[in-house]
Amino acid sequence: MELIKKYKKPIVSGIILLLILVATIVNYVFNMENSNNVYAEVQDCICEDDTNDSLEEFYVDIKGAVKNPGVYLANANNIVKDIIDMAGGLKSNATTDNLNLSQKVTSEMVIYVYTKTELKNSTNTTTSPSTSGSTTSPSTSGSQGSSNICDPNLGGSSSTEVSSLVNINTASKEELMTIPNIGASKADAIIIYRSEHVFTKIEDIINVSGIGDTLFAKIKDYITV
Repeated sequence: MELIKKYKKPIVSGIILLLILVATIVNYVFNMENSNNVYAEVQDCICEDDTNDSLEEFYVDIKGAVKNPGVYLANANNIVKDIIDMAGGLKSNATTDNLNLSQKVTSEMVIYVYTKTELKNSTNTTTSPSTSGSTTSPSTSGSQGSSNICDPNLGGSSSTEVSSLVNINTASKEELMTIPNIGASKADAIIIYRSEHVFTKIEDIINVSGIGDTLFAKIKDYITV
C-alpha cells in the first residue's frame, strides 16, 4: 500500500501518456484512411471523365436493305457492322459487297445498304448526256463523295467533266441546289424520295414530286447516279 502511494503520481502520469499515445496513433490511422479514400474518389472521377470523353455519343443514319432503317445512337468505338446490327441486321436480299464493315462510324454518317439487284443495276447503269459523247459509270463517278457516306457510287474520277456532275443519290441539299432550276423545295423533294428509293438511272428523278419531263431535259446534263 505504501508502495502504491509512493509511486501513485508516476503511475498516473504514465497512464495519461499512454492514453495520449494511443489517441495519437488512432487519429493518425484514421486520417490516413480518409486520405486514401479521397484519393481513390478523385481517381475514380478522373477515370469516369476520361471514359466519357473517349465515348462521346452521336447519331448515325442507316438506310436501305436492313430490317429497321433509321437513326441510331453510336459512339467512336462503333463500326459499320455495329450499326447494321442495331438496325436489326440485313434483309435476305441485301449485300455488303460495297461496304467496309470494319469502318469506324462518325457523327451524322449515312450508311446505305443496297440490295443485290440495286447494286448490280447501279454498277451496270451508264449515263450518256445528250450534249456529250462520254459515258459515265456510276461506280467511278460521284464528285460529291464524302467519307461520311458508305455508298458504292462514291469514288474519285480523273475526268473533269464527270467530277462536275451532281450525284443525286448522295448529294447534300446544298449540292443539289447547284443544279440549274433546282431550288430548296425540289432539293428537299429529291432527298425525301431517295430516303425510300435508290436512283438507279438519272431518268428516275422524274418520279420525284415536282420534276417532270420538261425539267428533266434541263437538268439531265448536270446529274449522275
